[in-house]
Amino acid sequence: MAVATGNAPLAGEGNQVERDDMDDLDRDAFFKLLTTQLSYQDPLDPMDNTEFVSQMAQFSSLEQMENMNSTMEQFLKTQSLAETAGLIGKTVETIDSESGQEFLGEVNRVERDEDGNIYLHLITDEAGETEKYPLDSITSIYS
Repeated sequence: MAVATGNAPLAGEGNQVERDDMDDLDRDAFFKLLTTQLSYQDPLDPMDNTEFVSQMAQFSSLEQMENMNSTMEQFLKTQSLAETAGLIGKTVETIDSESGQEFLGEVNRVERDEDGNIYLHLITDEAGETEKYPLDSITSIYS
């Protein structure tokens, strides 16, 4: 039984399964590979049913693991934002990445950008002006 790998033709017919990234084998690519494999199998010696079911079960398990991983990543992002929200009202010390200067400020807002980075908005002066600092720049937390 022939199996396509990378950009190599399957069974000499020129059919190719192209993949840009080795970690990106999705449902469509799997089914293309499977149907190509089935269409080029020897009719006098077809794929064993057990092997076929095994491949389907492996794919199902992989898909479930990917779904669980995606759900876990979203959960962790939400969890870290919720934990950081506990800093609202607290005074923190941070270092400005551009100037290297240390600042003290009260956290009045927490936000997560589209890339998943968490930022704290600190009240840094008596006028109530706020500055935005990344969470990883915080060096101390005061109650």
